[in-house]
Amino acid sequence: MKLQIYRKPTHTDQYLNFNFHHPVVHKLSGVRTLLERSKSLVTDSEDKEKEDTHVEEILRTCGYAEWSFRKVKRQNDLKTVQKKKAKQQHTSVKRSLVMIPYVEHTSEVVARTVRKYDVHVAMRPWKTLKGTLVHPKDKPEKENITECVYKVPCANCDKIYVQGAAK
Repeated sequence: MKLQIYRKPTHTDQYLNFNFHHPVVHKLSGVRTLLERSKSLVTDSEDKEKEDTHVEEILRTCGYAEWSFRKVKRQNDLKTVQKKKAKQQHTSVKRSLVMIPYVEHTSEVVARTVRKYDVHVAMRPWKTLKGTLVHPKDKPEKENITECVYKVPCANCDKIYVQGAAK
């Protein structure tokens, strides 16, 4: 049986543009995913070469440079070697994970620095469009809030009126 990658006729070959504001590791993971897909699914070596060439062409149109493909291939080769060593030693190394907000040029430096201490860094956007636009609940009117303490200064004198919630 011969397996190849299928793309629907409506597939547009649009992927994350390399110039967009995203961590470089996210961009490289897209390259890695597409190349590993052909490596693991396509059965014929000629078809694998054809698929890899197609992936590199479409990613080049999205702004990916030649160094990104070389880096991903080098990382895949290194992972393969490390997996073989880990199987021989029968040990699995657990690394600490830290989640940090993504700030262009700064987050990458932080990730490189803590990597020396065997800490894995994951980056996520600190502000998203969804978080900015979507508020699933309306804020209640102050007069309608229950089970809280009110502290109201008098408009005519220096007294303060406090009303507590009774339970």
